[in-house]
Amino acid sequence: ITELKRHLPPVGYVVKPEVADWIVSDALVGVINEGTGKRAKLDKWQVFGKTGTANIAKSNERGYSDSDYVASFIAGAPAEDPGVVVLVSIRKPNKKLGKGYTGGVVASPVAGKIIEKTLNYLENRFARAHF
Repeated sequence: ITELKRHLPPVGYVVKPEVADWIVSDALVGVINEGTGKRAKLDKWQVFGKTGTANIAKSNERGYSDSDYVASFIAGAPAEDPGVVVLVSIRKPNKKLGKGYTGGVVASPVAGKIIEKTLNYLENRFARAHF
């Protein structure tokens, strides 16, 4: 038996801590407070997030569908010390409902509810454990 060892060069780069802080505290919080993720906003915690909407690849031919989408939203909270991160991805949202099909419209409210329920649960559980 021959063991092969390859030492591959590292891919990518390390993000400086101050850049990572800016991305979360300014850019991703801005998506919630002023942008496409505002439907995930919570009163009790500052949420951060990123919306996404992508066309689905055609199954029988090359290219992408003009009418089928994946709507996604990744979010976390609290922004100052994240305790939970959630990804919601909805394949082919039902546009016939008239509610939209983008990540900010269909996925961000779901993520906001999951984050809120999770943080409330964790907060209550932590409080009970210390009494």
